[in-house]
Amino acid sequence: QQYSRFLPDSDISILNRDRVLHNPSEECRALLILGKQLYLRTEGTLNILVGHIVEARGYDATYSFVPSEALPELKMGNPVTDLLISDETISLLAGNIDVGGYGKGYLIDRLADDLKAQGLEFFLVNGGGDMYGTSNHGEPIIIYLEHPTEPQTYLQETTLMNQGFAASSPFKREWKSGDTTYSHIVTDGDVPKLASFAKAATAVEADAFATACLLVPEESLTELAAREGCAFARFNPATNQLWQTTSFS
Repeated sequence: QQYSRFLPDSDISILNRDRVLHNPSEECRALLILGKQLYLRTEGTLNILVGHIVEARGYDATYSFVPSEALPELKMGNPVTDLLISDETISLLAGNIDVGGYGKGYLIDRLADDLKAQGLEFFLVNGGGDMYGTSNHGEPIIIYLEHPTEPQTYLQETTLMNQGFAASSPFKREWKSGDTTYSHIVTDGDVPKLASFAKAATAVEADAFATACLLVPEESLTELAAREGCAFARFNPATNQLWQTTSFS
């Protein structure tokens, strides 16, 4: 609730509206600093300054799904230069903040830390598909990759062992207005009609990297997997092909 762009009194909504947030909490600063870092680590594919674009597409607080006439004029902000963070204030120079691309993973990791602090060794935190799991009493946790367009169908098994997992695709949240199809994924070009899956050391990294997996070329994903110690899989329903890094299975 504190960081939802759908609630008018959240820190994010205040910052988006007033363009400045005074005396931000340590957690708020940490969350947004992480967003700036993830923008660089994903080579710009995870951009938290796209909230105004998603809202203009109709994915707003009322879920109107009616695009604004101003939509074609809107540009993405740059988190490095347009989001200024200090101990006293957070200033927003361009764009609107939306932490939906990694906020759920951030919360899952906090819950996992709390469970570990309570002495729980074996658990799985599932936040609607984004998750973090330790193990199934010392054995890997088996999960199933969902087919993006065929309900009750899975593509293959994979396992988690002290890892985070996330999936992304435009199929889950897309809507039409006239002849145009919109989704929650914001990119400079067309959104690929793919489904992506990511495993990483934390849920927040898996959450962010799942977006990168959807948008960047396979050779870049291989480099990202090696650099970040994560793993990717990507499925194309049109060709029925599943591509994955060697570390994913």
